[in-house]
Amino acid sequence: MPDRFPAITGWAPWRCAEKLESENMPIATRALQTLGGLLGVDTAEMESLLEIAYFHDWQSAPYSRGAYSYVKPGAADAPEVLGRPVKNTLFFAGEAADITGNNGTVHGAIASARRAVTDITKRDTASAAD
Repeated sequence: MPDRFPAITGWAPWRCAEKLESENMPIATRALQTLGGLLGVDTAEMESLLEIAYFHDWQSAPYSRGAYSYVKPGAADAPEVLGRPVKNTLFFAGEAADITGNNGTVHGAIASARRAVTDITKRDTASAAD
């Protein structure tokens, strides 16, 4: 933002990414085949419409190794610390703040959001009782 332009993002999680890696085909070509199939558009036409494609192999990134966040050795309490409310007014959620053991995942993000909503609800209930 503020620029608006047509863009599409594709994501291949874990086993899907491994399968894509094993195919002897550029990722952009495979993505265009899939998108073309979904839209009923020929791959060649999709290729003619494509202006630029970016690809990042998150699984091989040396600092993330496939995760959105990760806990370094000795910091096992980091997700709990990240998820603590500040002065009962600022609440945090996201996969890095998950305390269910699923940090770095979508379901970890959802779990932390549910925890934050529970914390907010408890705060609101306590405030209403005062």
